Amino acid sequence: MTVHRPSRHTTKRRRLHTLAQGTLGAPALPLDLATLPRPKILAAGMFVALAIALYAFFDTDYFYVFQFQIHGTRFLTTAEIEQASGMRGYNIFFINAREVERALLKLPEVKAVAVTTRLPNDVVIEIQERTPALIWQRGNETYWVDADGVLLRPRAPMPELPVLRDMDASAVALGGRALARALAAFWALRAAMPESPRALEWSAARGIAFTNERGWKIYLGDADEMPGKIAVLRALVAQLVSQNAQIRFIDLGKGDPYYQ
Repeated sequence: MTVHRPSRHTTKRRRLHTLAQGTLGAPALPLDLATLPRPKILAAGMFVALAIALYAFFDTDYFYVFQFQIHGTRFLTTAEIEQASGMRGYNIFFINAREVERALLKLPEVKAVAVTTRLPNDVVIEIQERTPALIWQRGNETYWVDADGVLLRPRAPMPELPVLRDMDASAVALGGRALARALAAFWALRAAMPESPRALEWSAARGIAFTNERGWKIYLGDADEMPGKIAVLRALVAQLVSQNAQIRFIDLGKGDPYYQ
C-alpha cells in the first residue's frame, strides 16, 4: 500500500535518511578498537546508534499514525474523524494534540473532544457528540437540532423527536444555529405543557403553534408568559368543549385569547 507522507516533512526526512544510509553504508575501515582512546570508542558507538535511530525514525512506519482509537461516537464515522483530524500518515512526533482537537471541533456534531498520543504511534480520541433534541424542518430540508440550537445533519430515523416546522423558511446552515426565538418558545412550551403534540410550527408573525386533538389550531406566540398562556388555554378549551363550540383556531399570542 502506498502511503502519502506530509510534504512539509519530506525534505527533512530525506536529508536524515541520506545521513543514516551514508553512515550505515559507509565502507568499513580497518580499526583496532584496542588502540582507540575510550572517548573515541564511545563517540563512534553513539554516532552509529544515532544513525540507526534516525533510520528507524524516518525510514520505517514505526512512528507513523495509520489508525486511531476513537471513543464516544454514535453518529460520526471513523472516516469523517480521520479526515477532519488530518493525522493519518503523520509521524507522531509532529502531531500537536491541541491543534487536532481544534480541527475536530469544527465538525458540527462534536461538542467536546480530547486527543492524547502515546509512543510509538497510538492516538486516542475521546469525543462528546451533540445529542439531537428536535427536528427542524425548512421547506424540503430537514436538520437535527441539539439543546444548544446547533443544526446537524440527520443521520438516522428518530420518530421520538418533536418536529418544529419553520413556516418562514429562515436561512440556516449546518453547524449554524436555529432561530433563538423559535427555540425559546419550543422549550417554554415543552416545560409548561409536556404533553404538547410532537408536530409543531413556527412563524415570526404568530409564534409557536400546533393542532390539538380536536383539530383546532393553537397559536401561542413566543416564549413570554408561556405557563400563563397554557393555563388560559386549558380553561378555555374546557369551556368551549362544554359548549360544544365549533372552533377553527385559538390565538393566545397577543394578549387576550382570540378564537374563531
